[in-house]
Amino acid sequence: MRYYELTINIKGKEDEALSERVVSWLPNPATKEYKNYSLLSLDFYSEPEKIKELEKKLKEESMKYMILIKERPEKTAALARKIRKKPVITRKRTTEPKVELKEINEKLEQILKE
Repeated sequence: MRYYELTINIKGKEDEALSERVVSWLPNPATKEYKNYSLLSLDFYSEPEKIKELEKKLKEESMKYMILIKERPEKTAALARKIRKKPVITRKRTTEPKVELKEINEKLEQILKE
């Protein structure tokens, strides 16, 4: 089984009826659903063979659509956790002694006198 995202371009106010119809065509129930302006986006699991049937139904309805293969959410979440854990970089400390402010002022006065 693979994880897919189906995005459909919707025209007008037919989005509710259309989304119910498209969801009924999916081999497995959608895990996520996004509605934005004239786009409907559904995330779902399916066998690759079932995607061809879904595409056929979408073409029969003359819909503009896009089907993407996505990484499974649990893989994405695990990857995000790995990325967030950045290695700690430690600076090497030098053993040079600290310079006092008085010494810096004295050196500046010597340079300015020259």
